[in-house]
Amino acid sequence: MNFRSGQLLFGVSSTQLSLPNELRSPEGRILEVPCGPMGMCPMAAEVTIGCEAGVCDPAPRTLSVPVGDVVDFDAYSADLRELFREVDTIEVRQIDYAVTLNTLTVDLDRIELFWGPEGAIDVDPAMGVTPLGSVPVLQARTTPAGQVELDGAGNAAMGEYLVSTSRRVRFFARTQVDLRPGDPFPEGELTVAVVLAVTATGQVIN
Repeated sequence: MNFRSGQLLFGVSSTQLSLPNELRSPEGRILEVPCGPMGMCPMAAEVTIGCEAGVCDPAPRTLSVPVGDVVDFDAYSADLRELFREVDTIEVRQIDYAVTLNTLTVDLDRIELFWGPEGAIDVDPAMGVTPLGSVPVLQARTTPAGQVELDGAGNAAMGEYLVSTSRRVRFFARTQVDLRPGDPFPEGELTVAVVLAVTATGQVIN
């Protein structure tokens, strides 16, 4: 039996990439601010700003966000309970993604997707959160669509979990942004929708 999930959404906003205004040029770029005589740079609560090659350079930022809410595979396909006496396998065959909004002025590095138990709250291996796939680099102000490159081991582990432990899981997305002096100052927001194509097999109720 084949079925598809509903749209699962996640987003990134420039508020997660905030920088001190002292690093903003009138042209909307990150200023090349010389480090002070003691290597001092503007202070910011959200990001570490170090002295690199004589200028103040923000450290790379890792962003992790939830993808939709808890996903209940039984809810997506009532036939799992009505058709099968016992479910033998659940496999995510394909994950499609589409960038539905992108006004970000900065590029995002490869976006990694993860799955975990419904109690997981972040990308934490200690909570059973496991890689599921990845989306290529997203350039500023572009709205591509395509297929997630699936992680075979992570996908197989999720299938086993869905069959033997629980049909309810969470998904997360993680990416990194490295803002450098001279780059556009971070502004805008991004929204991505993902849809899972799933195949389930089992012993049919007679």
